[in-house]
Amino acid sequence: MAQDTYRWNKAEHAAGYDAGAEVVHPHYREVQEAVLAQIAQPADAEFLLVDLGGGSGRLAEKFLERFPRARAIVVDQSEPFLELAQARLAPFGDRAATLVARLQDDWAARLPDKPAAIVSTSAIHHLLPEEKRSLYRQCCEALAPGGIFANGDEVRDADDRRYKSALETWAAHMRRVAAAGLVTESFRTMCEKWIERNVKQFGQPRASGDDCHETIEAQLGYLRDVGFARASSPWHKDMWAVLLGVK
Repeated sequence: MAQDTYRWNKAEHAAGYDAGAEVVHPHYREVQEAVLAQIAQPADAEFLLVDLGGGSGRLAEKFLERFPRARAIVVDQSEPFLELAQARLAPFGDRAATLVARLQDDWAARLPDKPAAIVSTSAIHHLLPEEKRSLYRQCCEALAPGGIFANGDEVRDADDRRYKSALETWAAHMRRVAAAGLVTESFRTMCEKWIERNVKQFGQPRASGDDCHETIEAQLGYLRDVGFARASSPWHKDMWAVLLGVK
């Protein structure tokens, strides 16, 4: 998706998502906690974590609070999102940094050293299958030996009827929180566009940047194919799962 047309490049959209994500996403906090639970490092360990598509820095903030000697880099293609992240992570000083890059770019070449953990939440599902495989390969190659990749993301059921039912359930949830005034007007508009594209236009071809949902099994296969020694899904609820790769 072209940088100038990327929907989160508008400051009001980024701010609206940052304010409303916890109510629009039914398991927002649970997914983040499930991702962080995969990091098997001592609390006082010094290591680098990279958050891909990390947006406004909410996950990185939790990580830096939990590991007071670790560092985090938030990678995202949206400068408005990263401005929010910079403000949120400012109290952590030089332990926090941001990097403007698409997930499809060679972001790993710009890292200061090899991370022990690469994480992501609600971002990678926007990539086409071949883009996911390429990203997973880059993650595997970028990680330090023994490092982990944990992706907390939207997934689909292999059965179209169950998949569509899950989308409809989430759409109904979006409309309830929007009707209750729990999201900004700009984010409400984004939710309606999501419903139009994913529910009303269900089954139509997808392009990079759309919601390109895939099954857990397919993505675990990608992780194994690109070189991860172990791949599993330690957490799964409704349309969300954590996909774990260990180098």
